[in-house]
Amino acid sequence: MGDTQDISVKGLDDFSEKYLISNEDKDEYISVSGGQKASKEALRKYAETRKTDFIKRSGGFAEDLIAFIIEQKMMRQLSDRETVFALALTNINLRHAYGSTQGNEDKVTPERREALLKEFDEVCWGAQQFWEANT
Repeated sequence: MGDTQDISVKGLDDFSEKYLISNEDKDEYISVSGGQKASKEALRKYAETRKTDFIKRSGGFAEDLIAFIIEQKMMRQLSDRETVFALALTNINLRHAYGSTQGNEDKVTPERREALLKEFDEVCWGAQQFWEANT
């Protein structure tokens, strides 16, 4: 993914916008004005730019994580199996933390926890779909 200008957005769809692209992100270089009167083309360009930015940011982070994992694997002299186990355990921990109260016991009901875990799983499924569409 890196710094290339030709970033494929194949595989990112409405699902990805809902779960993978935060509504809190601020795009500085695309402005859509006119509210509901904004043209469909302006809204399409805005959505496409958000997808591309998401791919660049998360793809760059993924590349950095892979480089770190390879470095740590060599430094610790880990086998492939040990590395895969460690990454699987890390992902299990991430999922647990994503659905946990994280110090906000009064804010995360059992129903909210289940919704967060479902969201985590859907994000992972979206990443799988993106990977399959682009490899």
